[in-house]
Order: sequence, then C-alpha cells, then structure tokens
Amino acid sequence: MTQRSPKWYHILVACLLYPLLFLVVRHIPNPMVPDAIIALNMIIPVLAGFLFGPISGAISGGAGTALSALVYASQFDSLAIFSHTIMGFIAGVVGKSRSEFKTAPTILIGHVLNIVLYTLFGLLTITGENLEPILLGLASEATVDVVAILFVAALLKKPLYCDQRL
Repeated sequence: MTQRSPKWYHILVACLLYPLLFLVVRHIPNPMVPDAIIALNMIIPVLAGFLFGPISGAISGGAGTALSALVYASQFDSLAIFSHTIMGFIAGVVGKSRSEFKTAPTILIGHVLNIVLYTLFGLLTITGENLEPILLGLASEATVDVVAILFVAALLKKPLYCDQRL
C-alpha cells in the first residue's frame, strides 16, 4: 500500500470551496433561527482536516473563511476565522484515527466558538426568550453538518485520505 501525502492543490481547493459553497447554502434557512442559514460550508475545514491533516484543516478553515469574509463582506465570517481554524486543526488531529465517526463531531467546536464570539461581539444576543430557538437551531444545524461530514468523508476517504498528514 502506497503512502499518500496531501498536495498543495488539495488545500487550495478546500480554501476555495468554503466561499463557493456559500452561494448554495445561503438558500438553506435554519428553521429554528430567523434570518439564519444551515452553514454547510463549515464542513469543509473538518473534511480537509480529516482527509489531509491538522495543518491542512487549519489552513482551509482560516484561509477559506477569511476569503469568504472578504468576498461577501461578512461580519460573521470575519469572527469565525478563529473558530474554523481551531475546528479544522482539531478535526485533523482526530482524523488521524481514520474514523469519520470520531471526526464529524468536531464541527461542534466551530459552532460553539462561533456562538461565543458572535455573542461577545454583539452579533448575537441571547436572552431567555430566544435561548430555546437558538439551541434548537444550533442542534439542527450541527446534526445536518455531522450527517453531511459522515456522508462526504465516507465517499472521499478511499480516494483522498492521506496517511502522511500535513
């Protein structure tokens, strides 16, 4: 069995996929949170980390989200750069186990850090009235993300998983 290592273009594609997928996911509303979407593009750093390694996940999370923040002038993406960098890195560390089932829940790290940062910087206000819808929205989005990661990781694992991690 040959050892596969990540190539620069793997990371480049992952960085570009994040903002490109936003063109599609912006039309998928989160049914529990008004004016929110199911941000499926967040799965890209997790998949990059799983397939290529922690540095690849961190680069795709940070650079992909930064590119999206610039292209779409998004305050949310600007604040999410840190969260998605950490999430991609941790997905890469966990992904060394070759288990998409262990790696998929790392998406929760990004979601929780995003909620904390959005709250700290005033983009999200959590009150007693909106706590339940926010938690339900977060749970529904995370569930969709985990299922998507499991599905896509299973499809890409054989052709793209790299034993030599970057």
